[in-house]
Amino acid sequence: MDVRSLVRVLAVVWLLLLATPAAAETPITATATPAQVALPPGRSATVLLTLTNSAQSPTTAAIRVVASEDTITTTPAATTVPLGPGQSRTETFKVTRTAEGSGQDVGLSFVVDSPGASAVVAASVKAVPSAPLATATVESGPDRVNQNRPGSATIVIGTDRETAVRVTALTATPAPDTWLEATCPDGRTAQWRAGRSDSCAFDLKPRAKQAIPVRVYSDDLTAPGTRSALFSITAQEGDDAATATTLALTMPVTLEVFGESDIVQSLGVPVFLVVPGVVTVLVVGFLLRRVRPRFPAAESESVVAAVTWTTLLGVLVSLVMAKLFPLLTGWLWPGTRRDYTQRYNFLDLYLVLAYSVGVAVVVWLLVVLVHGVWAATRVPSPDDSPRTLLWKLATRDTLLPLVEVDGTPAVLMRRTKTGEVIVAPRIQVEATADSALPQKVEDLVRRHEPARLWWLLDRAISRQEAVLSYHPGDITEVRVVPEVTAIGRDTDVVRMATEA
Repeated sequence: MDVRSLVRVLAVVWLLLLATPAAAETPITATATPAQVALPPGRSATVLLTLTNSAQSPTTAAIRVVASEDTITTTPAATTVPLGPGQSRTETFKVTRTAEGSGQDVGLSFVVDSPGASAVVAASVKAVPSAPLATATVESGPDRVNQNRPGSATIVIGTDRETAVRVTALTATPAPDTWLEATCPDGRTAQWRAGRSDSCAFDLKPRAKQAIPVRVYSDDLTAPGTRSALFSITAQEGDDAATATTLALTMPVTLEVFGESDIVQSLGVPVFLVVPGVVTVLVVGFLLRRVRPRFPAAESESVVAAVTWTTLLGVLVSLVMAKLFPLLTGWLWPGTRRDYTQRYNFLDLYLVLAYSVGVAVVVWLLVVLVHGVWAATRVPSPDDSPRTLLWKLATRDTLLPLVEVDGTPAVLMRRTKTGEVIVAPRIQVEATADSALPQKVEDLVRRHEPARLWWLLDRAISRQEAVLSYHPGDITEVRVVPEVTAIGRDTDVVRMATEA
């Protein structure tokens, strides 16, 4: 190659170099804040895109937003921003998640195009599960509920959705022994009780709540304690029945019987465990000490011991009353069988107290009857004839001490609980001289067989073979005296209580 050719080649290369443009500078930078947003379906968030023109000449940036799923939309989806030399601007984009989509995080790209260059800013939308259609809580629950004091509660139903939600049904199942009443948002009253089950329906505005007042009533007969009422709420998106969902809500209800809690707080024990028996024991004791037969109270017994024994005996009697109460209420008043061991109300408190007093009176009458029979058959009393006195001695040992009452002989029958003494004259048997009766009487007295002695003499009197009278040297009749003077317990003397 000659010199001329070489010069031509170098000239061509130089011309080519002059024709090649210089590398373009990047005049725009962009950043997204925040780089990630968390959105449930139906929610929106704001992303700020900051643009900076680092060039010395004005430019224009065209912005496009591209999402990897069509469930993500932006407003605006595209825009053009003019930028002066060295100028920065911040554009606001509203990012909305319209549906659940794949449930995965979605990529979001901000593409910035300018005459000199292009830039891509990456962001993402974090998937958050959908808010439930509806939520339900008991904001205030009923206190203690009884027959005379219903309880009040407030149920709050709401939604966190951005769209309206329709509550198609609000129903309830009352706790045992209760019934419910609610005021629906439309002003209608719904009740849930035996033979009636209503429902409430209403609309919830987006992100709104609805308070529903509820009243809790106690049935006539209840079993005190805490149990739960159940509410069922069915909601859906607008008129779309395919989106319907059901919530369950429980509300605790504490039942009591009117007046019972006050008694329990005073006594510190369950009413029906102690009160019926204690009332019965106290009434019987009062009647026996103050009316008849007037048994004296033990003077040496302490108050603590008396209360302890009364309580223990009261518990035992209360267990008996628990079995008697259904029978008494069924046979007498009110004529229907009631059992407070299962369910009861305030009326049962009255009834059990009334029947406790009634049972106490019946027990007292039985005691009086038994005591009267016992006294009539065994206890000597004034105006007893010799034959009656002998009959009362038939069940007792005839060996009785001989005493003196104001210097006159008598037989000491018994001492009363009040400290007095019952005395009687000796019995004298008169029979014919040739009768074998006196010898038989002496034999029976010697062998201490009072029952056979009475039987023997009673037959003899009926056949008019013997006559009974009081010993002429003794007191004239059976008497109650404050004190006596003992003569002795000599067997021969004692046998003279029945003489032939």
